[in-house]
Formats: sequence, structure tokens, C-alpha cells
Amino acid sequence: MPGENDMLDRATLAITAGTGVGVGIGATKSAENAQSMLNSSFEQILNGHFTWYGSDIITVVGIGLSIVGIIVTAYRIKLERRRKDAF
Repeated sequence: MPGENDMLDRATLAITAGTGVGVGIGATKSAENAQSMLNSSFEQILNGHFTWYGSDIITVVGIGLSIVGIIVTAYRIKLERRRKDAF
């Protein structure tokens, strides 16, 4: 179909430019390491041999928020226990 190639080219250009859903670190690094962080081994992640995609960023942010939530909850429990012990 004539319009199909145009749409594919636009999507490819958007992803390469970093404006698409699959946001890569850079065009050269994306082509070199097209594998997502979620699909990489621990060794590959430590060495930086992966490409950041939207799902990777959301996962890291979610894990970070979960850790902050656990710390805040533990702190509140500690404060509440101190308050009960004071009375």
C-alpha cells in the first residue's frame, strides 16, 4: 500500500529522534545495543550494554517509589512507637 511505507518511516524517525514510545539513549547506541534493560542480563546492565526504553524508565521509577514508600512507612511506625512509649 502506498501510505504504509510513509507511516513506517515516520515512526522509525520518531523513535530514532527520541520522541517515540521506544526512547533510546542515542541513535548510535540504540543501533549498537537494541536490547531493552528488562530483557538484559545483570552483567549487561552493570556494563551498560542495553537501551533505555519507556518501560525500563517506568520500572526504575516504580521501584524507586516503592523503596521510598517502604522507608517512609518504617519511619512513621518508628515515630508512632516513640509517641506511644512517651505516654
